[in-house]
Amino acid sequence: MFVGGAMAAPVLAQLHGEASANASPTADATFTLLDGLGEMRLTDVARERLATQQIEVQALAPATAITGADGTTVVGVKLPPEYSTGSISPVGQPAKGSGRALGGVVLRNSKARMEIAGIRASVPDGRVFAFLKINDQWVGELPLYASDVSAVRLSVQPGAPGQPTVIKGSDIPITPTQEGVDAFTKAFGVALFAVTDTVFTATGGGRAWPLPSSLPA
Repeated sequence: MFVGGAMAAPVLAQLHGEASANASPTADATFTLLDGLGEMRLTDVARERLATQQIEVQALAPATAITGADGTTVVGVKLPPEYSTGSISPVGQPAKGSGRALGGVVLRNSKARMEIAGIRASVPDGRVFAFLKINDQWVGELPLYASDVSAVRLSVQPGAPGQPTVIKGSDIPITPTQEGVDAFTKAFGVALFAVTDTVFTATGGGRAWPLPSSLPA
């Protein structure tokens, strides 16, 4: 994506976390996501640079589009999770885990079409993989984006006894990897981004359930 794809996966892969309120304060707690939604929004820099090449963003179902103030320009996508399981430290920082989002994003102009689907994120390395299709050719699953897991903190709303915990994360910066930069440049014939550019911010929320090993004795 460069605009669009790191997506929900970074957030969804890190959501389980804070339910650690129900676990030992001295150990990581492991959770599995029951349901939720991740949101990826383009930064101003990404939108402005894409506009110079008339590159439009589209949501790939079952992801849905987020439109701007004009009601038509797509500025991000909302993606439901396929799965997400992982652990979080007592201070609310993701420790390890993985998650994949359903749907994806399409970037296109009159010259090329770039499809990013099946977005998968892992912790603690913060790498975001996705299946890449350029025009009619599938390239494969590549590490297109990255997130700084060390900067992530999650909020938690404990449920009533026997009920899941609500987890939320917001304003998580997403940058392209060199593989992502190269793929975009090859597809559109122009280098618009560098690995230091924040192209998305991710937000997400969902209901998570602690796995038995995380429950207090």
